[in-house]
Amino acid sequence: MRSLLHKLLLSSLLIILLPMGLAILWTSKTLSTILERRFAEKSRAQAEQVKLLLSEKQETATGLVHWIAEMPGVADALKKKERARLFQHLLPLVGSVQMDFIEILEPDGKIFLRVHDPSAYGDRPALAKDIQGLLQGKGDLSNYGVEERAGRAYLRAAESIEGDKILGAVNAGYALNRDLVKKLEQIAGGKVLIAIGDYLYTSDAAGQPVKQTSAVTAESIRSQESQWHRDGPSPSLEIRLPLATDRGTEGAISIFYPSREMTAAIGSLQKALFSVALLGIALAFSISWILSQRLTRPLKELVRGTEQVAAGDYSASVGMESKDEIGALAASFNRMLQELRRSKAEVEGYRQELERKFAERSKELADTEKKRAAMAHMIAHDLKNPLLGIKKTLERLEQTPPEINGGQRKKILQDLVSAGDLVIGMVNEMLDIYRSDFGDLPLALSPLRVEELIQTSLRILGPELEEKKIELITRADAPHISLVADKRRLTRLLINLLSNAIKFSPHQSRIQISTSLVESDVGPGTRVVIRVEDEGSGIPERDLPRIFDVFYSRDQGNLETGTGLGLPYCKLVAEAHRGKIWAESRSGGGFAVSVALPLNPEEEQLAYADQDTDRR
Repeated sequence: MRSLLHKLLLSSLLIILLPMGLAILWTSKTLSTILERRFAEKSRAQAEQVKLLLSEKQETATGLVHWIAEMPGVADALKKKERARLFQHLLPLVGSVQMDFIEILEPDGKIFLRVHDPSAYGDRPALAKDIQGLLQGKGDLSNYGVEERAGRAYLRAAESIEGDKILGAVNAGYALNRDLVKKLEQIAGGKVLIAIGDYLYTSDAAGQPVKQTSAVTAESIRSQESQWHRDGPSPSLEIRLPLATDRGTEGAISIFYPSREMTAAIGSLQKALFSVALLGIALAFSISWILSQRLTRPLKELVRGTEQVAAGDYSASVGMESKDEIGALAASFNRMLQELRRSKAEVEGYRQELERKFAERSKELADTEKKRAAMAHMIAHDLKNPLLGIKKTLERLEQTPPEINGGQRKKILQDLVSAGDLVIGMVNEMLDIYRSDFGDLPLALSPLRVEELIQTSLRILGPELEEKKIELITRADAPHISLVADKRRLTRLLINLLSNAIKFSPHQSRIQISTSLVESDVGPGTRVVIRVEDEGSGIPERDLPRIFDVFYSRDQGNLETGTGLGLPYCKLVAEAHRGKIWAESRSGGGFAVSVALPLNPEEEQLAYADQDTDRR
């Protein structure tokens, strides 16, 4: 161990002293580059605030002119030359908007009305070419751009005032003066210089453009994004931003950041680096000794763990904090023990997983068998009514003498055809209950009348009504209510509701079918509500939320219990038509089911889409 300790001590000294030697040789040029990069990044971040301020001013100006151009009464006042009326419209803007000028221009370029007056102009100022061209019908308008008047530059927004033709224009803007440049300097944190054309604007020019005659021209300002100025008593970094408008880049903004503090920081950092290096050399010896001791300690722990494993104790582990080869060896040793312990746990886990999957598979098979049995029961149950109707019709046809007129026989045959079509439709609709799990229920929409649905259903269920001597009452708030829907599916829905009502109604009772038009409660439009009421025993309130669940049925005493698929199918059809269905127990006894359907589900869907678009 002593020899290993000495080797580790020597190695750790070399590892510690080598980086310190490289740090001492680190040149000031490298440090300067790093600090200059950070200084430049910070300066660019501050310069971005200038762009944000100019963007806010652009949004304020463009929003203001658009608001004025669209303001009710502005176009009419301009057309009728009513300055006083127009000024009353714009009076709230006076003093509330920090703009250097807001003016209304007539088509001939004359100023019809000024809200702010930046300087003494005539009645027809020298407008920008795009505004002049717009008023003269010679070109398009750039909403935001630079405009020069009387030797001054303005950042202005403009928009046309239109009626049956262009009646004039709204023009508003900010003067590129000393106050604006000073505000930009406060935000940027440095000296700001703006170049437009061959002129430069600064906070020292008292709002007047200064002709550039020095070696630094306006074109050179636009040539680069940033530049270091190291010569002279005040070194600085220049950050350049484009002055962008709707016409494109019309100028450049230069921001100068003094770098004296950065230069002083570089000198201080170099001195601190040498001081830290000297102090580090003194500490290297003591640190190397401590590290060497820590490196040999894991070897002792590994020897102890190996002895425990040799004694048969597989629960032991070697605690290692070292990340070197010795630590890797200890980690491998611990992983070996973990693998031995995990093997048993994995076998137990596999057994439990197999039992769980077996239980899930058994449940799936049981559910499948339940659905198969329910399907068979439903086919036998739901086909009974139309088949009974066919049988009754055939008996009536058999009992009809041959000499009876052909019209009555033809009607009986038509009832048979309708009942046969209904049987085929019922088989397909039973399958729709299961297909609905994989997507929406397909509909074949066509115009139809509600009374046709009711008459078709009554023809099928007539024998059952006669057998229980039930009186059927129909009531409609409006005659001949029409809607666009799937006739076959709605007929099946109504048959289900009437069949349930007949089934749970006592002998010689009454069933009422009512039809009404109501305003939609979920959006614009009108809906038709079909309501079926019986005088049976009703359903307890606690069971009402569950009656539309698949396979739900309630014990009704001596009455035959259904499959629990009739009302779920009704709900499926109603929702496919973008409608809804609900049930309630009547206060005087009995049960009622209501179906609300849109007159045209496709038009209602488009209306909802338009409402969603408006809200966005």
